[in-house]
Amino acid sequence: MGFRNLWMKELRGVLPIYAVYAVAVVILNAIIFYKIDIMQDDTIFVLSLLLPFMLVSALTVGLAYYQLHIEWKTNTVYLLFSLPMRGWKILTAKLSALLLFLIAALLWTGVCFSPLLFKVDWVHIRFDEEFREMLPELLRVMLNCAWIFLLAVIFLLVLIQFTFLCGQLAAKLKWVFMLCAFFGMLWLVMRISPLLTGLLGWLPGIPMEGDEWNQVFLQSGAFLVMAFLCAGLTVLNGYLIEKEVEV
Repeated sequence: MGFRNLWMKELRGVLPIYAVYAVAVVILNAIIFYKIDIMQDDTIFVLSLLLPFMLVSALTVGLAYYQLHIEWKTNTVYLLFSLPMRGWKILTAKLSALLLFLIAALLWTGVCFSPLLFKVDWVHIRFDEEFREMLPELLRVMLNCAWIFLLAVIFLLVLIQFTFLCGQLAAKLKWVFMLCAFFGMLWLVMRISPLLTGLLGWLPGIPMEGDEWNQVFLQSGAFLVMAFLCAGLTVLNGYLIEKEVEV
């Protein structure tokens, strides 16, 4: 079983859960569509976009734990390590499968939300000069928020894998070790990230919003540090899982 076969196995494993989510989003938006005339705009936005985004993100983080838990519970983890594949590759296959479905679920949520836009007064908006000027900037902010959000989710997924593996290293009081590992690693990342970000202060910033005369930039070093930390933690997780499981 190569990386691709393992990745496909993980996709099939979580597909039913995301399929249920997709159906639930369709039903939710259908209800909102028929009740939209008696609902406030803020309520519609929260119920049709914000709430599903939060739920599917929490679901994805929970599945990161469940993926490893079920491997230990059914003893299939020993089968995985009988294959010529490093631990970090196994964990990456699991993480990438979840990430793919998360992106698909977020896009699906946006597609299901789109029928509600037909209720918007587009005639008024089309001739709103201020809105037309803000639209490119709004799209740029949305794209920046999207990749920042995905980077944060990736970090949480890797952190959850680390937490579970640390718990398996303990014979007793696994949950105590897991909680200590989770908050301990989170504290360590929060301590070293500002130091490493300061060393990369010379990197060009990422334009976030504003025009060429009054533009807001994000420090790219912070996100580069987070990406390196995710990669380093993945390697550490691979070492832990290889050390924990002896075939």
